[in-house]
Amino acid sequence: MLVYSFVSFSQVKKDWRKLHYLSKEEMNTPLDNRDFTPTPPPEGFIRNVAEFDQMQAVLVRYPFGIPIAVIKEMAEYIKVITIVANSSEKQTVINQYTSNGVNLDNCDFLIAPTNTYWVRDYGPWFVFDGNMEPGIVDFPYNRPRPSDDNIPVKVAEYLGINLFGMDVTHTGGNYMCDGMGKAASTDLVVEENGSISEQEIRNRMEDYLGIEDYFIMDDPLQEYIEHIDCWGKFLAPDKVLIGQVPESDWRYEDFEAAANFFKTHNSSYGEPYKVYRVYTPGSPTDTPYTNSLILNNKVFVPTTGSQWDDEAIETYQEAMPGYEIIGIEYWDWMNTDALHCRTKGVADLNQLYIWHVPIASTTGYRDSYEVSANLYNYSGQPVYQDSVFIIYKINNDDYDTVLMQQSGLNQKHYVGYIPAAVPGDTVRYYLFAADESGHRATHPYIGK
Repeated sequence: MLVYSFVSFSQVKKDWRKLHYLSKEEMNTPLDNRDFTPTPPPEGFIRNVAEFDQMQAVLVRYPFGIPIAVIKEMAEYIKVITIVANSSEKQTVINQYTSNGVNLDNCDFLIAPTNTYWVRDYGPWFVFDGNMEPGIVDFPYNRPRPSDDNIPVKVAEYLGINLFGMDVTHTGGNYMCDGMGKAASTDLVVEENGSISEQEIRNRMEDYLGIEDYFIMDDPLQEYIEHIDCWGKFLAPDKVLIGQVPESDWRYEDFEAAANFFKTHNSSYGEPYKVYRVYTPGSPTDTPYTNSLILNNKVFVPTTGSQWDDEAIETYQEAMPGYEIIGIEYWDWMNTDALHCRTKGVADLNQLYIWHVPIASTTGYRDSYEVSANLYNYSGQPVYQDSVFIIYKINNDDYDTVLMQQSGLNQKHYVGYIPAAVPGDTVRYYLFAADESGHRATHPYIGK
């Protein structure tokens, strides 16, 4: 079911002193004052959790950079962890949440100092290692903000999970991954790591995050921030959203080149990315539509009252059927700084994850079609062997179900078979699994 709704907030004049770039004082502050400790990388096969994977919580910071009404919406179905400086701030936030009807049962607090509310940029990157254990990959934050830079350490302590120190200066707004070994950033990552080669950056990204294919791209937006989330976003392992500007815009060719890059490169599913475009002219009002937050089955899209808001929502609905698409209109969104910058999902540490490469969109006739997948039950609880299914339908028939079974000695690997179809038929399918921890998973995330 598609749901389209707007949450609107009164217009207030923007405070341009709070832009997403360095203050004059910070411009004169060296980056080497950061307290960063490199460590050996995780062991074995590493999976870097994608934004559209299962989340157990979302991080926000007080004083807020987002409306409390958004926090209220999120707290209805997921835990909200608010970073506060001390117990006094915690009580202030509790009072604000109470007066605004926020579900306190789904609220928790992390007491730690911060410098800013851009928790996406300095927040934790989640991985699972070869021992099926969750961890956080820390990195030197590309801003001289030591309290912000220390938040991944604090989150690892709060969650009681491993912490790995990757010596690559970076920022979360300039990083997106697909959960299957591919990721993308602008070439800001090369510029900010001038003491090491681009190949060494790639090597470290693979060693610590399992990124085997790292797309380092030109920045078509050509703004001071150079963050990829200001113009692009992975929506699924095979889907990417890219901003679009009018042909009269001097950056038009650069935006088209970014879109064509993904159209001509294979996703983790083995076929070229499905590229969706959202109109982001940025004039006369800001249009920060790629700077959205995916949080399980909901997508929060920043809107500004622009004439292009409705079209942006429709683009998300087309690209992400089954998700609830929620437009968030707020006075403080900008093309270079919106909702995605100020929130950060916390991976479900006990998630059940289905690693599956779908059958090619067009394939030849066979007696049956083998479907295989790996199941990663990170809770450690057994998978229900009678609850791993291929759920499929041919053309407009009703859905049918095939049980998948473990294959050989690899207990994570499951195989099932879709019966033969007549040449020219269309077969649609999704996967389902459940384990004894109570977790369920579908592939794709929304299922059918």
